[in-house]
Amino acid sequence: MEILRLKELMSQKGMSREDLANKVGVSMTTISNINSEKNLPTIHLLLQIAEALDVDIREMFVPTKGNVVTQSEVDEAKDFIEKGLRILEGKK
Repeated sequence: MEILRLKELMSQKGMSREDLANKVGVSMTTISNINSEKNLPTIHLLLQIAEALDVDIREMFVPTKGNVVTQSEVDEAKDFIEKGLRILEGKK
């Protein structure tokens, strides 16, 4: 399961990797690595991306497979957010 819906949201907004990279001030490689989940964005970058896409940050995590969210999806999103917070706090 993808943790972030970045590709889907970019497609919905008609925004290319280059467009998004320019709007948030990062390289296209950074956006590609986030899309492929090679790298996880910082909370700060995630907020910038949500703003550039004109979506609520929660929309970055909401699955589109219907209205049902499984516990494992909730746990994965929680782990992702907690990891980001630990990195921000310098705890890794």
